[in-house]
Amino acid sequence: MKKSVICSLVILTFLLFTTVFASADEIPQRGFEIYTQFPGIMLGREDNISVDVVLVNTGKKDIDVILGLEKDKKAKGWEVLLKNSEWSGFGVKGVHLGTGKDTKKITIKLKIKPTKNAETGNYQFKILASTPDKTIQKTVPISVTLTGEKISKPKGEKGIEFSAKYPTMEAPAGKKFTFELSLKNKENKEQIVNFGTKIPNGWVAYLTPKWEGDKKINSIKLDKNASESLNLTVIPPTLVDKGSYPIEVYAQSTDDKKALKLKSKVTGTYKLNMIPQDKRFNVDVVAGEEKTFTLYLWNEGSDSIEDVTLYTSKPDGWSVKLDPDKINAVQPIEKIQKPEKVKVTIKAPQRTIPGDYMINLTAAGKQDSKNIELRVTVNTSTTWGWVGIAIIIIVLLLLVGIFAKLKRR
Repeated sequence: MKKSVICSLVILTFLLFTTVFASADEIPQRGFEIYTQFPGIMLGREDNISVDVVLVNTGKKDIDVILGLEKDKKAKGWEVLLKNSEWSGFGVKGVHLGTGKDTKKITIKLKIKPTKNAETGNYQFKILASTPDKTIQKTVPISVTLTGEKISKPKGEKGIEFSAKYPTMEAPAGKKFTFELSLKNKENKEQIVNFGTKIPNGWVAYLTPKWEGDKKINSIKLDKNASESLNLTVIPPTLVDKGSYPIEVYAQSTDDKKALKLKSKVTGTYKLNMIPQDKRFNVDVVAGEEKTFTLYLWNEGSDSIEDVTLYTSKPDGWSVKLDPDKINAVQPIEKIQKPEKVKVTIKAPQRTIPGDYMINLTAAGKQDSKNIELRVTVNTSTTWGWVGIAIIIIVLLLLVGIFAKLKRR
């Protein structure tokens, strides 16, 4: 009896190990699966949906999967694409599946948006997936039933309400636009609402609670029938051209999605500046002689300053020439990378008393102006100095001659 029991245990143990090793050997070197939990979809012309598509590595090694889409011929103009994210993500044409816990399984989004005049009815789409060498190929069929209007929510659900107090804002380039937003949970249950934005390239955008500007958020939890005030801050680049730019912000709960179309009107910034080429605001001149130097003029703003006129305020009888004295437009220095050059010629009258004098130089355009003061130190001509010395020498010689004659007498 004991021998039969022992034999049975040995046989069972052998079968168990055989099964385990056989299962291990069944795992292929390379393989993957692709699927979606929603192969049949119903939507309206005004709907814009995203469906999860899951890819899983079923092999022992890393694998690359090439993705493609086959659209129904009737779906002309439809937006159908695979993305890495529902919001502002990028399109996906291939994925890499690893063998680790975090890389073995990847979820992407299939976005479907019909045209506004699409005919109602059934449409067929396919997600195509294969290895680069085509040795493994998979197909996921997606059936779409299009209705003529937006799909209504189940009875009892009211979704979310999302609005902007001022949908159009105006600010200079590089400065903040702050949109005041209001979010309301209209359902009798707690909801988590996720946010996303669509902004021009190079811009920055973030959401904050209205009274907590230091907290940047991507989602918020709302109690049933609760409301929340938010601020959307948008910052354009410093050198962006003036004009109107569209901004979109999205709020999505489990059962609803709302989008706001906002507008940022960018005005130019203007800052005129000028300085002598040698960066010195004092000039030495000789009375009766011309002194010439170069003045640099530039615009530190984001848009051109138009119709710039240069003029001076000077002592009576002085001559101050500016070349040029008019400039049609001074472009932003960051765009042209060089300042405008103005030639300045100063001449004090011949009999000007030596000393310090002030000259004001002003550049004034339609959008901005700049004024600088120059201290001009007037010196007498060295020619007159030598003339004076010569006169003194002549006088001394005459005196010597007179004394000599007096001694002879």
